[in-house]
Amino acid sequence: MQNATQYKLFSKRKLLPWTVGILIFIAMLVTVEYIVGWTAVFAQWKTMPLSTLIPALILFAASYLLRAWRIYDLCQPDLKGRFISVLKLSVLHLYANNMLPMRLGEGLFPILMKRYFAVGFAEGFARLIWLRVLDLIIAGALVAVTFSYFFPLFSLLAVGLGTLFMLLLYALYRTKGRQWLIQHSFYPKIEPMINQLKNTAPQSRRQFIRVIIWTFLSWGCKLASLIMITRALQSLSVFEALAGVLGAELSSILPIHGVAGSGSFEAAFMAGLAPIGLLSTDILGLAVNLHLFILGATSLFALLCFWIPVAKPTREDISI
Repeated sequence: MQNATQYKLFSKRKLLPWTVGILIFIAMLVTVEYIVGWTAVFAQWKTMPLSTLIPALILFAASYLLRAWRIYDLCQPDLKGRFISVLKLSVLHLYANNMLPMRLGEGLFPILMKRYFAVGFAEGFARLIWLRVLDLIIAGALVAVTFSYFFPLFSLLAVGLGTLFMLLLYALYRTKGRQWLIQHSFYPKIEPMINQLKNTAPQSRRQFIRVIIWTFLSWGCKLASLIMITRALQSLSVFEALAGVLGAELSSILPIHGVAGSGSFEAAFMAGLAPIGLLSTDILGLAVNLHLFILGATSLFALLCFWIPVAKPTREDISI
């Protein structure tokens, strides 16, 4: 069995990401205080009615349940009958993703898959890749729809060119690319991961459609929740709020961000609104408060799920 210290979140090789993440976090605290003021930021919550906050929190919780069900469905039949354990894994993984700097939280998914279900690290990592591919499919579609509302001609051109580019890549792969890849000297090194991706992919068209639906519904619940919070704190239209929220959500794929996603979330939220001319100190305060809602909700869910008992696999069950 591999040395457990190799996977510690505070190992020496992760010192640089933690250092950069903490520096970004401190810079974010100072910047918000200088531009907006933390007193003014927190004051916005006085206008938040419980009639908005509670439904938003319920929708946010529903998105977490749907994400867990997506993992459960994608990993059938291996995890059949263990949804509660999958829910704990999913919530703790999302919590780590939201809290740890520089994408370190992603590493918790294969670790917990091994700890809870005796799934090897390579298989756990491959399943994580498929989850991220599903997220990118839905996120890309939502971005296209949102910006087509503000820039219809540009969005239509971008979608057309993007589709053409993907079709050309697929045609190239089918004709010469696959053979070139197999014959290349580095193929033996990546072949095990390619095989893992094949083995962990949706095994039927019906399963693929199901996990796409779960992904869409989970994104829908989360975006609806964040739009409710955004509009309660600031007078924005639904599509304006959606543009900012989508920008912030897409920041999660960036490799560089501070502790608890500080800095990149706020910058991406403002970047989503910049093309439609919505930039101000109030928008920065709004982005910070939206981020605080996410961190508060994910911390609450992680605390609740932390106490869920999970039967540990035996030593004989564990595979590398």
